[in-house]
Amino acid sequence: MKNEVIHARISEDIKKESEIILNNIGMTLSQSIDLFLRQVVLKRGIPFELNDISNEKDDIEELAYIINSVDGNEPPVEAKKLIHLYSLGYIDYETAKYGIMRLFANDR
Repeated sequence: MKNEVIHARISEDIKKESEIILNNIGMTLSQSIDLFLRQVVLKRGIPFELNDISNEKDDIEELAYIINSVDGNEPPVEAKKLIHLYSLGYIDYETAKYGIMRLFANDR
């Protein structure tokens, strides 16, 4: 029987966006919080990987270095798109690096 109440402060934007996404998959915010906490208990910790944001900054700086070391000019639109996809989390660092390296290899 569920009879405990949790009060949490979160960003209004995050709440609205998450409710839309959860609604699309047939869940409420309360159900998703319950699911999260059940997974915490089952996994005996956070049920997903947590990453150090400073590593992401280092990766982006390395991508910038790769672009600048090739010709020192403005990066091509395709390279900017790859970096943007990486910054949004749609592709991982290795994929972005590989794509950028391929762009410059094809230019030669």
